[in-house]
Amino acid sequence: MKTAVAWMLWLITCMVFILSTRNPIYIMVVLLNLLILGNHLAKKKRNNEWLKHNTFFLLTMIGLSTIINSLFAHSGRNILFTLPKGWPLIGGNITLESLVYGAINGLVISALYLLFNILNLSLQIKQLTRLIPRAFHPIAMMVTIALTFFPSIQQRAQEIKEAQIIRGNPMKKMQDWIPILIPLLVTSLENAIQLSESMTARGYHVQVNKNTNLSLVGLVFGAFSIFSAWILQLYNYPEGILFVLYILGGLIILLTLLHSGKQRTSTQYYKEQWGFSDLTGAVFMSVYLLAYISLLSYNKLPSLFYSPYPNLSFPPLQLLGLLFSVLSIFPLFLSFND
Repeated sequence: MKTAVAWMLWLITCMVFILSTRNPIYIMVVLLNLLILGNHLAKKKRNNEWLKHNTFFLLTMIGLSTIINSLFAHSGRNILFTLPKGWPLIGGNITLESLVYGAINGLVISALYLLFNILNLSLQIKQLTRLIPRAFHPIAMMVTIALTFFPSIQQRAQEIKEAQIIRGNPMKKMQDWIPILIPLLVTSLENAIQLSESMTARGYHVQVNKNTNLSLVGLVFGAFSIFSAWILQLYNYPEGILFVLYILGGLIILLTLLHSGKQRTSTQYYKEQWGFSDLTGAVFMSVYLLAYISLLSYNKLPSLFYSPYPNLSFPPLQLLGLLFSVLSIFPLFLSFND
């Protein structure tokens, strides 16, 4: 897959699955698949250290999450040892259940991190910025400018560092890096001023848009509709009314954004070409997401919901749950056709 839309569908589908389950076996299967997929994509870019660095980061994240949860959550029946209760916050029983629950949270965070890491490997920056709706063109422009400035700042810092070394600054201690800060700050301000002046000269100035108030009203009504549905849901109102309010609010916000986007002209010098792998991936991920949400809404996947409290037990397994967790590696099979 090469198109941004196909990869975003994969990202959303995997995020929905990861965030809707606490079954450690399913999450570990997804994590293993993501490591295999990420390593394959990294090797295509000749980054042979990707697997090593990310595995170390993931192990560190899981370990920290396990330790933090065990120190602050003292629930569970299988007590490993006890810290003095006089110790603030962390005093109390350290249980096996709290260790397992902390490890599960670490697995979830690690899987989410790998998702975005793989997305960064798969897409270019310009593809990601093109995904921002035209209604939010100021945000897209700020993101693009910020991403452009980072490489230039790195290059300028390297030049200043080399100049300092030539002048006899060893650049070994913390205070040796202070002479870099002022020239780097001055250079960054000069570049920012030049960019602002050139953008003003090319017509990037504040324009009065008559449809701004209309768009604002639409967004307010859409948000109010969704918020009203959420409040009514707390008081057990009929699901039909809630469904109508949720759909109505979402449609109002979507139509408002589409209408605002049409008021903004944009130039695209290169259009993404949809190939067989992109179309297959997009259709597959859409069907996957709809099927998963349908099964979830009808409580056909009870094995997704697992908690080690109050007494640790083995996580339940279902064939469908394992199938959904394995399918996160699907882009790997499509990448052979790219």
